Amino acid sequence: MPPLGIIEKLTASQRVPLKATQTTGNYDRFNQKNNKMRIKTVHFLLFISTLAFSQTKEKISLEWKISKNDTLKYQTTMNAIKVESEFSNKNDSTSIFSGKDFEKIRESLSEINSAMKYQTNLFVNKKDEKLIDIEMLMFNDEKDNSAEKLKEMMSQLNVENQQKEKKKKSKDKIDEIEKDSLNFKNLFKDLVGLNGNVVLRGRITNGGEIISTYYKNSQKNLISILFELPNREVEIGEKWKLNLSLIEMDQNFVCDSLSKENSVYIEQIIEKDGDKIAIIKYNISEYVNGDFSNPMGGIFGMETNKKTFMKISHIATGYFSILKGKWINYEGIMETESNISLFGGKSKTEFKLIE
Repeated sequence: MPPLGIIEKLTASQRVPLKATQTTGNYDRFNQKNNKMRIKTVHFLLFISTLAFSQTKEKISLEWKISKNDTLKYQTTMNAIKVESEFSNKNDSTSIFSGKDFEKIRESLSEINSAMKYQTNLFVNKKDEKLIDIEMLMFNDEKDNSAEKLKEMMSQLNVENQQKEKKKKSKDKIDEIEKDSLNFKNLFKDLVGLNGNVVLRGRITNGGEIISTYYKNSQKNLISILFELPNREVEIGEKWKLNLSLIEMDQNFVCDSLSKENSVYIEQIIEKDGDKIAIIKYNISEYVNGDFSNPMGGIFGMETNKKTFMKISHIATGYFSILKGKWINYEGIMETESNISLFGGKSKTEFKLIE
């Protein structure tokens, strides 16, 4: 039997490596747990990033959803907004009206346009359930006296022009035209009344593609900016174009330069009251510049010796219910600036759809 001292030394020598082994094992187990936590964290972050990425790449279907016997009705606003115009008409011996005269006439016409009230109806086509018919109706307002204001203003201009004695023979012809058109607003209402108060018609598919391309371009443009959809699945941020052409010229115009922007896209998807709503942005702009040769333009105060231009833009935001298949709200501003038309200058029109 070995001496007690040797046993004590042997025991002591054996304890050291045992403690080191235990410490190493604990450290390894800690590292394993730590690594597992890191892996779980990485997986979680990957899951979140993948989820966010999948949301941005999600294919979204925008479609009109109207029941067969239902009619979707929108109070439609097309109000002219008064803006300061820098356009000045030519004011010399060849001009019948002064620049101020044109400005007064344009303001009166804007007032008449703003006073009109509209309602737009969307309903399923009777022959094809995949098609949507659109009708915009104008409502008469007996209290509206804007036509009388225009009549009074035109009479005053007539007196002023008689005193100026400019182009009397030509002016007399204009006077006759003015007398026939003084009550054009009431005449327009009467004619519209014969057609059931319908001022605009159109036809689209459930996917928003315009079918009624046979109507006037100005009417097709209105249908396009208010009711056209991409007719295909799109992602958030993916752009599509509208079927429209805002600027129209005839053979008297020779173009030098032009530019065009036509983009619509879903900015984001929000959820409200259990509904998924797509926020849609519109950015439409057209511009042309060139020579416009029309000898008659000088008679009406237009400057024919300068480069002529026209610019039209439409900026809008719409809230479209993906589940219900309809606009919740739509608001846009169309701006026009030119020195081409008889009443050139700047103008703004506010568009709204309210259910």
